[in-house]
Amino acid sequence: MDKNSVIGLVLIGLIMIVWMQFMAPEKKAFQDTAVNDVAVVDEAGDDSNGSSSVMQDSGSTDAFGEFAVAAEGEEKTITVDNELFTAVFSSRGATLKSMVLKDHLNSDREQFDLVKNADSGALSLFFQTRDGKKIDTRDLYFSTSDQQNEVVLTGDQSYALTYKLDISSERSIIITYTFTGDNYAIGYDVQMTGFEGLLPGNEYQLEWDGGLLHSEKNHDDEVQNSWASAYMGGSLLKLDASDSSKNYREEQSGVATWIAVRTKYFVAALIPSSPTEGVFLSGSHKAGDKFEDYTAALKFSLPADEKTYKESLVLYVGPIDYNVLHSLDVNLEKIMDFGWDWLTRPFAEYIILPIFNLLNKFISNYGLIIVIFALLIKLVTYPLTMASTKSMKKMAALQPMMKELQEKYKDNPAKMQSELGRIYKEAGVNPLGGCLPVLLQMPLLFAMFYVFRSSIELRQQPFLWAKDLSLPDSILDLGFSIPLYGDHIALFPILMGGAVYLQQKITPTTQTNEQMKIMMYIFPVMMLLFFNNLPAGLGLYYLMFNVFSIIQTYYINKTSSTDDLPEIAPAKPVQKQPKKKKGGKKR
Repeated sequence: MDKNSVIGLVLIGLIMIVWMQFMAPEKKAFQDTAVNDVAVVDEAGDDSNGSSSVMQDSGSTDAFGEFAVAAEGEEKTITVDNELFTAVFSSRGATLKSMVLKDHLNSDREQFDLVKNADSGALSLFFQTRDGKKIDTRDLYFSTSDQQNEVVLTGDQSYALTYKLDISSERSIIITYTFTGDNYAIGYDVQMTGFEGLLPGNEYQLEWDGGLLHSEKNHDDEVQNSWASAYMGGSLLKLDASDSSKNYREEQSGVATWIAVRTKYFVAALIPSSPTEGVFLSGSHKAGDKFEDYTAALKFSLPADEKTYKESLVLYVGPIDYNVLHSLDVNLEKIMDFGWDWLTRPFAEYIILPIFNLLNKFISNYGLIIVIFALLIKLVTYPLTMASTKSMKKMAALQPMMKELQEKYKDNPAKMQSELGRIYKEAGVNPLGGCLPVLLQMPLLFAMFYVFRSSIELRQQPFLWAKDLSLPDSILDLGFSIPLYGDHIALFPILMGGAVYLQQKITPTTQTNEQMKIMMYIFPVMMLLFFNNLPAGLGLYYLMFNVFSIIQTYYINKTSSTDDLPEIAPAKPVQKQPKKKKGGKKR
């Protein structure tokens, strides 16, 4: 590896470190200025995240107005069990109170509930009446004709759960959930009758309140990957409540494709079927609490001249699985962070994930899939590696002549550069050829970082000594933290550092000075520090990539030579022309 290659790799490594630290998205804090569009939500009470508060006096006419007839009742729950989840719904609020996924466990390898607000529920309709009453349907008791306590579905079986709220003989709300046996998506239909002219501005909100419960051992990492978002106009609106000293709020008017609240590996999303009036996102983070609380709401407009209003949505509460999200055909997969949309995201969506999906049809172990993927990448880049290695070997063969030129023209830099350019051209070498394969692979490496960090497919997948390819393959917890290194020792980065060093040793180089010898030790150490806290899957990939590079370089060194290097004549010395004497010759 020549000087340019090493410098390029060092700069790339520094860019990766700085980029990861400072390229986080801007956090938008709550603004104290009055916003009329969200007056209904913002004035709902003392709830720090701006969502509707639960009324304390549930039986008071002063609190609910004409809705007081439904403020008292008996709560009835029903459990819906399909092949993918077990969900509990309540007649109090016609809301979701529990969601347990069957195929995904928490860090203790136990089933866990995603719904944080298990007492009040996560879903609600929220609106303000013309007499100033703020109504959250979670405070009201719905009726249901279904007498079952549990429904079990498999395959293509379906079931509809209907709740009805009768306010008067002419005014009612009907909420219907529709389930299938093999799908995370739940149909969510709302029918409001007799509400024309009842709501100021004819507006109501449908919201998910309370965020999602965490499931990972590393709470700091999960907090960093938790946020509320909305997809509007082909772009992602994101709100991350990272600062405990601030309340965060974001709202936009217009048509939303979906709203969502996510953790590192799971998401709850509401997907409307008709145009919305806007979205509302809010979030808060209590100091010392390893949890960020979010509310995401869709704003709808009720037609003033329609007695019966209907809206159909899809509720998705499940894993952040690219294939599952993509199958919904609403760009919900955009909630996955694959880095730059113009560079790393295409590599992730159109190269890495399709190849992984193809290999997963034949291989169930993702560790083996990563090894095979590294081999495929090396085979694809073999022509570049071959050309680069041959170019560096030629450069090494030209070193004596180049040193001679540098010594000869040390006082004439322009002439020296001209002669070096002539030599490169005649020899058919590119002095930067060693950097090209590395630079071309950097977008792929960045994309791999994002995929391995966020893909649920690697979560809790073991390989060799690594218990979870989505986490560092720690073989020893130190009990204390070393700056730049961490509080554990991961084995894949150590092996990778050794592989990087060995690769540098067998790679042709044009430099033999002390600085380059030092760099041969510094660069592997940098890679060791950088990868120690990254997912084991990424360390495995880069380890195998370097192992295959060593094999490839060894083969090229054995099968290629510089015998075909053309004869390059040294520069001819510039001869001064003798000056002609003035005047003729005397006879």
